[in-house]
Amino acid sequence: MAWFDAFAQHYDGWYQSELGSFVDKVQKQLIEEAAELKINEKVLDIGSGTGNYSLWLAQRGLEVTAIDQSKEMMNIAKKKAEEKNRRIEWILENAQYLPFEDNSFDLVISVTAIEFMDNPTHVIQEAMRVLKPNGRLVIGVLTKESAWGDMYKKAAEDPMSIFAKAHLYTEEEIPKLLSQDFILKKGLYISPTEEFDIEMAWETEKKNQAALAERAGFFVIRWNKEKQV
Repeated sequence: MAWFDAFAQHYDGWYQSELGSFVDKVQKQLIEEAAELKINEKVLDIGSGTGNYSLWLAQRGLEVTAIDQSKEMMNIAKKKAEEKNRRIEWILENAQYLPFEDNSFDLVISVTAIEFMDNPTHVIQEAMRVLKPNGRLVIGVLTKESAWGDMYKKAAEDPMSIFAKAHLYTEEEIPKLLSQDFILKKGLYISPTEEFDIEMAWETEKKNQAALAERAGFFVIRWNKEKQV
């Protein structure tokens, strides 16, 4: 059984809360800015889970393929896609070895997934392999040095927590994932433990994102695949 199978039934409940909905909007804003989404492009969603980003990308007019190793999560994702009449190709497989030919996708994304993978650098290399020349690889990761990271580390003390197997990232670790130039975006500056005020939260985000301030709870990294000569 995949690690995330045990959490599948309750996973989407987070997005239904006011704070969870805000976090989702912030993260998607950053992913969209980095990915530069284009209608009809072929996109691969690695670690697609319950389909949050796969459905969002399909709604934006992209041709989506989603891969995940959790059968329970993928079953939920498939049901949501059917209800929304979204056409997505679902592949139940480990992302360590992507079952696609070289140069297959215009865009590859992976959001809050590589933190839970045994060999994230290999997954990223595989993602670059299946990208077309001039394609974009965009990943979103949870950070270690933030109020959110403090909360995740505390939760990880429980071996049954979803974060027990998570590796949270520092900015210094990003170049080790792939040794080429990258674009970095930062966001999620509010504290998860303070009283939530949505107007104040957006004001905080706008100010700190513009300044690329420290203590961001979420990083988005983009790499481009250079055109082959």
